Amino acid sequence: MIKVSGLEVTYVNKNTRVTALTGVGFTLEKGHTCAIIGPSGCGKSTLLYVLAGLLKHTRGEVNINGEPVRPKRRETALILQDYGLLPWKTALQNTALGLLIRGVPKKESLAAAEESMKELGIWEARDHYPAQLSGGQRQRVAIARSLTLKPDLFLMDEPFSSLDALTREGLQDTLLEFWKKKKSTMVLVTHNIEEAVFLGQKILIFSAGPGRILHTVRNYEMGDRDYRRQPLFYDRCSLVREIIERGRGNSAQ
Repeated sequence: MIKVSGLEVTYVNKNTRVTALTGVGFTLEKGHTCAIIGPSGCGKSTLLYVLAGLLKHTRGEVNINGEPVRPKRRETALILQDYGLLPWKTALQNTALGLLIRGVPKKESLAAAEESMKELGIWEARDHYPAQLSGGQRQRVAIARSLTLKPDLFLMDEPFSSLDALTREGLQDTLLEFWKKKKSTMVLVTHNIEEAVFLGQKILIFSAGPGRILHTVRNYEMGDRDYRRQPLFYDRCSLVREIIERGRGNSAQ
């Protein structure tokens, strides 16, 4: 589904050039999940925006499903940490918004929104406005809106970072069950080591900026809701933490 090789992204502002990513290359098979983790400023979100077709890369190749990445790819869904909900629209209206923007008839859009909201357990809150919803409910609405678009690629930029620990774990469980049911390809940017290990079959650990991949951790044991309680989960978290800390030490030198 994703093939990246020799990727470099440089921001140019007047006479200033800042390289955000350099020499990044990886592949991700269709239906698999990938977690991207590393220190702040390492280019994680930049990589996600390149994959979404929202940001042009300076060098290298980026292919999505066998084709060069392009803007406005209809099968790609991007979920951000600020939810992106319109405060003057209800949860149902926000969920249907993506389809309505694409010109899908209102009745069909609302039916698809209802299906997605029921799947995520937020149908009862359909008439509430974002200010009346909890953080977890708002994120479920954002995910439901993406589900209505029937994407084959989900890109998520720290979607649960503003939530408390228990709500965060509950949404991680929801996302895991959704992935097991739909088998969509997912790329998750996170600062949370436990989240990366719980949701990523492949974990890309980035160096400090300019970002490059320090190490790729294979984590194919993920997929079980009880994984957090297994000794292997703690061992994997320790390994990821050790690599990140080692990378920070090398950067400081």
